[in-house]
Amino acid sequence: MSVFTWGDNSNGQLGDGSTGSRSRPSEVDVPSPVRQLEAGSGHLLAVLEDGSAVSWGRNIFGQTSTGGTDNRDRPAPVIAVPGPISSVSLGGGHTLFLLADGTVWAAGAGFFGCLGDSAHRISPVPVQVEGLPGRATQVAAGGGHSLALLEDGSVWTWGRDDYGQLGDAGAVKPGHAVQEHMGKTYPVRFVPARVEGLPEVATLAAGGGQSLALLPDGGVLAWGFNDCGQLGDGTTTHRAAPAKIDALSGVRSLAGGYHHTLALLLDGTVRGFGLNDRGQLGNGRTENSALPVETELPTGAVAVAAVGGGSDAEPGDAGHSVALLDDGTVWAWGCNDNGELGDGTTESRSVPVQVPGLSGVRGIAVGGEVPQLRENPGGGYTTVLV
Repeated sequence: MSVFTWGDNSNGQLGDGSTGSRSRPSEVDVPSPVRQLEAGSGHLLAVLEDGSAVSWGRNIFGQTSTGGTDNRDRPAPVIAVPGPISSVSLGGGHTLFLLADGTVWAAGAGFFGCLGDSAHRISPVPVQVEGLPGRATQVAAGGGHSLALLEDGSVWTWGRDDYGQLGDAGAVKPGHAVQEHMGKTYPVRFVPARVEGLPEVATLAAGGGQSLALLPDGGVLAWGFNDCGQLGDGTTTHRAAPAKIDALSGVRSLAGGYHHTLALLLDGTVRGFGLNDRGQLGNGRTENSALPVETELPTGAVAVAAVGGGSDAEPGDAGHSVALLDDGTVWAWGCNDNGELGDGTTESRSVPVQVPGLSGVRGIAVGGEVPQLRENPGGGYTTVLV
């Protein structure tokens, strides 16, 4: 198995020992075999078959869990995780680790409570998420919030809650607080609480400020930030409680960017909704859509990934999307300022283009930075597992 990266490299996230961006895929020296490859807001992580992991890229909060807070421009071993890793999810400045024993651990920026421990600190060493009442089967990291799906089908959330992304429906639950960060105040919850009123959930996804739940019947529930219509309900109204996306059915998987969302359907087609100023929805247009619109992809998509579109609070002038087809090819669309579409140009695309030179791809992930967390944020980047 091989890992390839391209796009922005301002924090070494392309893993080649440099900080120069690239508009074409290049191989990264990652131990093999890789089970899971994920990207966050400036960092990447590869879980290996033996349950260990390597990580690289932006590390100012210790989110790579490789020791210290210096950026990593090459893959380095993840340390201090107390057991084999089952899966991971990477957020705005934090990383969630789901271990084989069903416990959840987190590293990185904890000032919004997204590490799920009452200390709400920056931690370059993983800390256990407090208070989950059972084994977790999936984790999802958003821009400043976190979600866990337990084996009983219940969903638990913690972290930032300024747009209702925790799904508390206005209730004040234990661990709730008001946190100051960079001159602003945010409602947060430092420890997990259950999202009430949900039916059994199959899988979760999170964007910058939106939370998404895929149901066993292919329906979708969404809540949280909705300034550009990324909840897909036809409005731009934020929602503090889960609501069904009536215009979606037969969904296979979901991917959340900061201001747009992608839904992969069982028939291999893709729908997008939300911010579209750089063509992130892939429908040949640049107008936002608060309802799902079909992406102009060849048929046979088997995975989708989305990122960016500004910060998790303010949209604009960034964000891209990627799809993996059943023939092993990769297609990309949206913002391309840093070569994140991988087609050798920096021309943004409102219709998907094939990434040349790649075949037999098994997995995709995309990342992009959160501008409000640094003065000179980087842009989007893409990684694939072949």
